[in-house]
Amino acid sequence: MKIKLPTQTKTIIENRMVKKEGEEEFDIDMSLASQIRFESKFPDLATREDLFGFTKRICEIEELSAGVIISKMKMLYCWFDTDMTFINFLKLFDLSDEEYIKKLSLIIGEAFDLVLNSSAEKN
Repeated sequence: MKIKLPTQTKTIIENRMVKKEGEEEFDIDMSLASQIRFESKFPDLATREDLFGFTKRICEIEELSAGVIISKMKMLYCWFDTDMTFINFLKLFDLSDEEYIKKLSLIIGEAFDLVLNSSAEKN
């Protein structure tokens, strides 16, 4: 299953901040490979719970602190079949632009709904 996320980066060109908007397509991988990515990329988290449990717990948190956003990006990263490093993945998203964050949050929420609902159907 493919999902497109809006990307936004900023660079300075001739002493001016320039936004670069784009789109990155990712494949949502709901196989056991996503759990392996979680265990290998975030071993401390994986010792306490599996990826599905982590996803369910973090999705229930409504506040938007930096910690919650990073946790949501970690789980999203693990559900995606990508060779990109986590740091390079994070660099695709500009979290300093409020309008962009709203747009990104909406699409990420839809991705989490797909993952959680698809997993619930299997059980």
